[in-house]
Amino acid sequence: MDDVAKGQNLDDFLINLADGLSKAQSRLNQYPVMNAMGQQSMVYHIPRMEFELKLQMTASGTAPVGAGRSQAYQKKARLQFLPIKTSQQSSSSATSIIKGVMVAAPMDATVPQIQLSLSVEKTSARKAEVKVLAQTSTDSSLKGAVVELNIDRELSEKMGKGALKTSTRLERAALVLDENGRAEAGLVISNQEAEGQMIALTADLFGQSQTLLYRFEQGR
Repeated sequence: MDDVAKGQNLDDFLINLADGLSKAQSRLNQYPVMNAMGQQSMVYHIPRMEFELKLQMTASGTAPVGAGRSQAYQKKARLQFLPIKTSQQSSSSATSIIKGVMVAAPMDATVPQIQLSLSVEKTSARKAEVKVLAQTSTDSSLKGAVVELNIDRELSEKMGKGALKTSTRLERAALVLDENGRAEAGLVISNQEAEGQMIALTADLFGQSQTLLYRFEQGR
């Protein structure tokens, strides 16, 4: 992981590791396992990640060019995790191996958890209405919150009969929830879209994601 090697403090490395783990889990959330009915049945979860960092720690002291001896000794040394390239420095280094484990912890029970659900209702031969419902574990209002709605074209191609036509689209991508946590947007299906094509719809709100596979059937 090249990104992990960038930083001058130990916490930079740990934060980058945690960020990479979070992105990996978010990616898994976008590809849930579907059952025969096209409904989400399982989402893969990363329970823990073990890591080992080999770091070269360099203690360095820098003196301004032309500075006197007293000024040079007044500058305190500091610990860095990147090579020192400035010529006006004295340094000593040591290699250290740091091992650890990042474990997924349950959310704080006092923090309201958000549940997202998607449904599609056909309105005409090649039009449908995508409905979003967002609720919290404490029944607190989500009025005014914005849900990001998208078509996952990569997943649609993988699960369907080929790539979606470019004219298959959502009429809106940013949906504002009402007082009941509901919002909706039109889905326009291309005239060239094949019968039985799968259309993967995704909704995202406050880090929570939901995916629905909608099978296009013109006669229904």
